[in-house]
Amino acid sequence: MHTTSTNGLPSLPELSEIAATNNPDRVAYGEATTGREITWSTFEERSLRAANGFREHCAQGDRVAFLCDCSIAHTVLYNGAMKAGCLVSNLHTRASAETIRYCIDAIRPRVLVIDEEFSEFVADDLYEQITTDLDAVITTGSEHTDYERSHEPFIDSHAAVEPDIRVDEDDLAAILWTSGTTGRPKGWCFTHRALCHKALHLEKLLALDRNAAQAHVFTPSFAAWLMLYLPALSSSAATYFLSEWDAEAYVELIDEQELTTADLIPTMWQEVLRLDSLSAYDLSSLNRVVTSGEYLDERTLTEIRENICENVFNSYAATEVLGTEISAEELADDRTGSVGKPIPGTRVRVVEPGGQPDATKPAGETGEIIIKGPDCAAWAWNDTEKTEEAFEDGWWYSGDLGYKDEDGYLYVEGRTDFMIKSKGIKVFPTPIEERLLEHPAVEQAAVVGLPDEEYGEKVVAVVRRTDPTVGPEDLEAWCLDSEDVARFERPREYHFVDEAFPRTATEKLDRAELRSGLLPDES
Repeated sequence: MHTTSTNGLPSLPELSEIAATNNPDRVAYGEATTGREITWSTFEERSLRAANGFREHCAQGDRVAFLCDCSIAHTVLYNGAMKAGCLVSNLHTRASAETIRYCIDAIRPRVLVIDEEFSEFVADDLYEQITTDLDAVITTGSEHTDYERSHEPFIDSHAAVEPDIRVDEDDLAAILWTSGTTGRPKGWCFTHRALCHKALHLEKLLALDRNAAQAHVFTPSFAAWLMLYLPALSSSAATYFLSEWDAEAYVELIDEQELTTADLIPTMWQEVLRLDSLSAYDLSSLNRVVTSGEYLDERTLTEIRENICENVFNSYAATEVLGTEISAEELADDRTGSVGKPIPGTRVRVVEPGGQPDATKPAGETGEIIIKGPDCAAWAWNDTEKTEEAFEDGWWYSGDLGYKDEDGYLYVEGRTDFMIKSKGIKVFPTPIEERLLEHPAVEQAAVVGLPDEEYGEKVVAVVRRTDPTVGPEDLEAWCLDSEDVARFERPREYHFVDEAFPRTATEKLDRAELRSGLLPDES
């Protein structure tokens, strides 16, 4: 790869070259299920061979799409496609066939990379149905169709030399898909510069350097995969993949590999904490636990500190841009619900929903969170209108509600579309859920609004209990006794469930499905 003589941020493919030069014999990636490991020097050599394989099918700027779960093979091919000057895009492995067909035909990749387990799905539901003319289909396993080619011979048949291309830091590097709550998925495009900014910041948040090692269980389909991949690539840290989520396998991996960093959303940490066997594992190697993506309640924070690692960081980010972080030292008693302050080089404001960036809300007043940072998306693929809808003068409108305290720390209240309007008054679910979760008999709690003649929307709580004798009257008194929940905000109805709450593909609470289950059947 050839670059200009001026100095600037490296392009992403250069990061593995730097890692291989500085730390050739250190482990780059490992797999929990197979026990396989690969060093940085071997990872770079395999990536270069893959890059030259892709160059047979792709020109610079062409797309390569991936339908894969976490593995060393996927990561080598992903890095190799970038080294070939291609835009890489991980497709949602759990999405419907129609959605995957839409994404493929939207970006029109020259090459599709698949895991062996998706071969039958591609043959039955994709290959003949898409309008895109694929030049090659590469499988990370064995070939099952005439058009597939196994990745091993694809890589081995090419030399480990740099392709003759020039990559600039402002060239597009990757397309990340977000589904939102309605409409078609959106393909957010990121430059090498933006992703390098993400990598360098996330190194600090995740405490990654050449001596560090992290667990990685997030599917490549989601931005969380990239948010762990990037800082490990830039810092030469080791990453150990777990191909599917299993709480016990996760702590076993930390124990066996003496990992130093672990990053999960709060719901996943709660699953870990519920393990009867948790105390049997040695997690003392951990020096940093990170969480994001959902509200971190005080009970979960305390239990993580007591049972897993004292050094807990929280953060707030989205596919489109990173936002805030808060350190273990800052997560004090009066600030446990905060997601912190803006990361270096980033600005975060709270404004009237959809309002102008300069019309900021005073401390303590809830509004829409907007963010402006150097790592933000450059464009929604083939959708300039959507780009201009989400961004104004570089500010990204999150659709999340929140407020800042007098010291500038941010608190997230939930989505604008989750806000409840009860008798004309805005009610936010998060403070009510926080109060319910403080009750010793409440394991899970979610608050939604349901149509009601008297209230317009009635505040309704769904609760999973550990003590079946605790009823609505007990929780009513519990909320009324709180200084943080006003009388008009308290739930007017309780639903008790035995099963775990529904989750999205990213393991977050599926509030929409929970709410729809409470609505009357109109059939």
